[in-house]
Amino acid sequence: MAFDADPRWLGDAAWPAAAWPAGIPFGDASSGAEPPYDLHTPPVDPPVDLEAFKDALARLASGVAIISCWDGPTPRGLLVSSITGLSVEPPRFLFCVRKEASSHDVLLAAGACGIAILAAGDEAEALRFASSAQAHERFTDPRWDLTPPGAPRLQAGLTSAACVIDQTIDAGGHTIVLVTATHLTIRPGAPLVAYDRAFHALPA
Repeated sequence: MAFDADPRWLGDAAWPAAAWPAGIPFGDASSGAEPPYDLHTPPVDPPVDLEAFKDALARLASGVAIISCWDGPTPRGLLVSSITGLSVEPPRFLFCVRKEASSHDVLLAAGACGIAILAAGDEAEALRFASSAQAHERFTDPRWDLTPPGAPRLQAGLTSAACVIDQTIDAGGHTIVLVTATHLTIRPGAPLVAYDRAFHALPA
């Protein structure tokens, strides 16, 4: 999920206004799954119904991660459900960020980021980074290590990774970000999963 402009976990696919939790305005989520892509997209005949496609994407279960970086002395972050492993050698992740997300430009300029793959017990932390209404609560959890020069690191979740940004790829309304892990901490536990417009905990 990408975060600022539209916190619906799978872009417009997962969170219509009626489904978003009451009292929490749309905020900061970014997924990279929102169709259609404008670059080199061949015409489809007959065209796919976009509402049906959004529903299809909402049924794509995915892990949830917080991407964090520095904006000068200020920590910044966003929630994504578009993260995936790209390769083992080199150890790379790939994730997508909506260009309208407030952290988009800051992240690309930072050159490095932290990745926290969230556990089942981290739903409250996920919501802080998905909702602009809770933006003032971000990085207040004592589990955050905000010691420079490394990117902000959440000392929780299933995996904490320090990464350098290797490459960015323009993809219409999103940017695809390729990063290489320089340090990893892995913890046991059950994952937090985004599926069908909600968070779910899977058994460990």
